[in-house]
Amino acid sequence: MRHSFPFLRTRQGWLGLAGAACVSVVSYAVMAGASPPPAFDFPEAAAISAERSPQSAAAQAGMIAIPAGSYPIGSDRGRSDQRPEHRVQLSAFLIDHTEVTNAAFAEFLNALPIAVLTDFAAGSIEEGSVAGSAIDLLREGREGGALYPIIALDDDEARIGGESGRFVPTAGYGTHPVTETTWAGARAYCAWRGARLPSEVEWEAAARGLEGRLYPWGDHQSPRQRVHLSNRTGETAPVGSYLGGATPLGLLDMAGSLAEWTSSLKRPYPYDPGDGRESAEAAGERVTRGGDYLFDSDPDELTTFHRDGFSNAPERGHRHIGFRCARPADAG
Repeated sequence: MRHSFPFLRTRQGWLGLAGAACVSVVSYAVMAGASPPPAFDFPEAAAISAERSPQSAAAQAGMIAIPAGSYPIGSDRGRSDQRPEHRVQLSAFLIDHTEVTNAAFAEFLNALPIAVLTDFAAGSIEEGSVAGSAIDLLREGREGGALYPIIALDDDEARIGGESGRFVPTAGYGTHPVTETTWAGARAYCAWRGARLPSEVEWEAAARGLEGRLYPWGDHQSPRQRVHLSNRTGETAPVGSYLGGATPLGLLDMAGSLAEWTSSLKRPYPYDPGDGRESAEAAGERVTRGGDYLFDSDPDELTTFHRDGFSNAPERGHRHIGFRCARPADAG
């Protein structure tokens, strides 16, 4: 089930860009948790480029190569949802060096045909802040409501607002990982970049390596000085702040900081990509990985095989969940 968003499209073309007329359009909503996630197709989005979207272009160019191989997945000494330990054969792929930042995600929003009509602080978007029913792409509304946005800019923990007709990161938070994206919103950003969300086994392979590390950096060192763990809501850190937490290939923030969306539905192991868990159209919770700075911060929740993240409903934005993108190594 795919949905495009003609909320600014008329027979005369796309409206709602800065200075263009506003149009009255049908809003978009899905029943939270019950319907397939929206695909968020934006055929008229401005293409990624070093000039218009330098942060996103740099992230795409700086992706790190993960070699093909048979990777250990799960752990027999871990929690029940991590068992059984098994091996999965993966093709080579690329994955982002760090989590996607507020500045990079703001570039994506600015590439969309959405007119920012008034200035608004992060967390305070409202009717009239943007043209037409584009507001429904940017707010989730009350808990249990039917809206499934790209990102919840009406949440206090969001760090992107509007200024002078553009989406902008909150001052001082441009290099922090973006929060409050829904699963489908994260997927849409990656698609705009010519990438995708990693599957949970790709994420684990990147974090764990062929040798099956306990933590991204190794087996024995304590995570406390190697990851961002504030345990205070909203107190994130710039991406890449903890170089001691790097994997041997140089990936950063694979533990702590924010948990990260993956493409995979939450289903039991052993992992089977053919059993429907990689369906982009299916309803259900998606696996998050990597622990987080707020809720999943105990050492056993920072392991490379932890997969039972706190509060990861895909249709909501979350203060503790971000993402990074992946793509096949031969994608050009």
